[in-house]
Amino acid sequence: MVTGGSVDGLISGMSTSTVISQLMQVEAAPQTALKNKVTTQQKVVGSYQSINTKMSALLTAAKALNDPAAWKGATATSSSDAAVATTTSSSQAGSLTFSVQKLASAHSLVYDGRVGATTDIVTSSPSIDFTINGELKSVPVTDTSLKGVVDAVNKTAGLGVKATAVQVEPGRYTIQLTSAGTGASSEFTVSGLDGIGTGSIATQGSNAELSVGTTNPFTVTSETNTFKGLLDGLTITATKAQSPTDAPVTVTVASDTEGIAGKVQAMVDAANATLAEIATQTRAKSGAVAGGPLAGNSSMQSLATSVLGTVSGGAGNLGSLKDIGVELTRDGKLSFNKTTFLAALQADPEKTQSYFNGTTDIDGDGVKDGFADKLVAVADKATQVNTGTLARFITSGNDAITELNDRISDWDVRLEARQATLQKQFTAMETALGKLKNQSSWLAGQLSSLG
Repeated sequence: MVTGGSVDGLISGMSTSTVISQLMQVEAAPQTALKNKVTTQQKVVGSYQSINTKMSALLTAAKALNDPAAWKGATATSSSDAAVATTTSSSQAGSLTFSVQKLASAHSLVYDGRVGATTDIVTSSPSIDFTINGELKSVPVTDTSLKGVVDAVNKTAGLGVKATAVQVEPGRYTIQLTSAGTGASSEFTVSGLDGIGTGSIATQGSNAELSVGTTNPFTVTSETNTFKGLLDGLTITATKAQSPTDAPVTVTVASDTEGIAGKVQAMVDAANATLAEIATQTRAKSGAVAGGPLAGNSSMQSLATSVLGTVSGGAGNLGSLKDIGVELTRDGKLSFNKTTFLAALQADPEKTQSYFNGTTDIDGDGVKDGFADKLVAVADKATQVNTGTLARFITSGNDAITELNDRISDWDVRLEARQATLQKQFTAMETALGKLKNQSSWLAGQLSSLG
């Protein structure tokens, strides 16, 4: 509402600005009502958005269990710190016993010649030639000092060898060349370093070795300390070589039942959070407790019923979800018994998974009868961008707010014009009263002169 502009009258003695302000409050009543509607509508939209956030979290949790790969999770344990084991979602259960015979090493050469400074000349050749896996690679050299050769080697992309200037004693330097990788294939030879003595092997490039089994062991090698594929989805990283007296390493791969149970708990928690949010936003007024912005909203109550129905409807031919630890409580929540679930998963993994990833569609609604299947369908239908139930309510509410704000803006124009009119009217009144007062004074003067 437009305010401002004082026309307080010196003639009438009235506080005309106060009168105009009071009249404008009456005039602005329709606009005030519109602003109240905007506030109410914003609360409604906020409620839908809060429910949508919870429902989106439920969708994410349900999808995590609706993915068949989630049920193939496995964990690996190692009996020794000589090796670390990791798994993927496709890992198969089983165990593997082995000894770490040796770790992979990089090939390196050290020269027996010495120079007094890194600026001393170490080659007379315009290039240094490396033979790696039978392939000749030349490194051009323009600066033939120790430092120049080190820099040239290290700046040659794809060479696979690094150089280091080593101070073997105060003021005496040599050069060490080391392969970038490990394994037998990292071995190399060098020619061209004629000014710093003869190169000798400091470390021999060799593969890591595992001796697998105990009765009739066989050897497995790797150019790195990482071994893949000994069991499907299993990766073993050797960390230290073992002595003959060390106990062999046993790596055990088992189904990650705790991880799967955690995902079920997360889905149940997300469902309960959604139900609690719907209950809060649709709460009816009770005494001094105010009702929620969506009190009595049948659509949201129906959404809550749909979530609960994913449990009460069971899992098709498999029957009640209670068999795998999920059921409804008396206060309209979902409960999860982890012990019951783990026992069922241990006894029959495929059947337990079917309770979540259904294989039938008894009611013919196009949704499989699994618990996770149903929750994904309910949550997805509610949260789909633009077309979801909640998305449509949010969009509709925001459209209503925009329309109300446009009407409020229209009223700003009307009220500004009305205030200007009132100010003119009261200004005219003051002017008229001023003229009357002047006339009255003139008449009084005339009458006084006649006496």
